[in-house]
Parts: sequence; C-alpha cells; structure tokens
Amino acid sequence: MMKKYLFAIILLLLAGCSNGENTEVKFTEKQAVPFEIIKYDEKIAPIYETLVPHIAYANTQGQFESLQARFDVDNFTLDMDKYMAVFIVTYSGSCGTSVDNVYKHGNYLAVQLIDNVGQKCEDEGVPHTFVLQVEKDEYEKVQLYNGEILKSSMDVE
Repeated sequence: MMKKYLFAIILLLLAGCSNGENTEVKFTEKQAVPFEIIKYDEKIAPIYETLVPHIAYANTQGQFESLQARFDVDNFTLDMDKYMAVFIVTYSGSCGTSVDNVYKHGNYLAVQLIDNVGQKCEDEGVPHTFVLQVEKDEYEKVQLYNGEILKSSMDVE
C-alpha cells in the first residue's frame, strides 16, 4: 500500500517539474521561406466563426477558387503553377496581429504570427483574414504558430 502512495508522489513531482519547460517553437533564418501577403481583411467568413483560428492551403486552381469562396475573399489572382496560397483566419486583441514570417519546419510549412504590442490593447477580438503567396514545395501540412502551435491545416480537396 505504501509503495502505491510513494509511486503516486513521485509521478506528481515529475509532472510538476516538467510544467516549467519552455515549449515555444523557435525558427531560424535558414528555415525562412519567401512569402507575400496578397490579401488582408479585418473580417472572418461566417462559416469559420467557430473554427478560429483556422488555416488551409491551395495547391491547384480549383482548390484556390474553392477557398476564395469559403473564406469570402476575392478580387485577386495567383499563379498556381509557381505558388501555393495559404489562407488564415484568426482573432487578436485591439492592437492586432500580423504574419511575422513563414518557415520550412521539417516537411511542414509554418506560419508564425506575432501580436502587435501597443498602448492600452483591449481584449476585444478583432477578426483577421490573411491570404499568403508562398513558392510551391512539397509540404505535408501547413501550421499556424504564435509561439506554440495554434492549428494544423487539413487537406483541401
């Protein structure tokens, strides 16, 4: 009986010690991938209200047109032979958020967000929809980060 309590206490101590570890993902300059923000709106398509944050990508013209309709963003084109499109929806406080950089992280494409810091930022949510243009490559997934991973993409049909 005493061994069970001792074992439980050791497990609790180990769990307590591991909480202090820094789980923030760090990227290097060598991992940076050229990108361009080709569309930005301070709105979120109603279909994504409950899914925020959300990230998806398009590799083909059909996927691109489908995501343009689903994310309710239009009036721009993209050369789908050279580039892929990354669609992001998120909220931030009143000071906003921006795309800090895009990185190749193993077989994943990682989009790093950064919170804009300003005077008296309110907690009230501000919607953001970004569309990024990134050179084509073979990625298993596209991931959204703000220090730690926020969301991984799903395959687009």
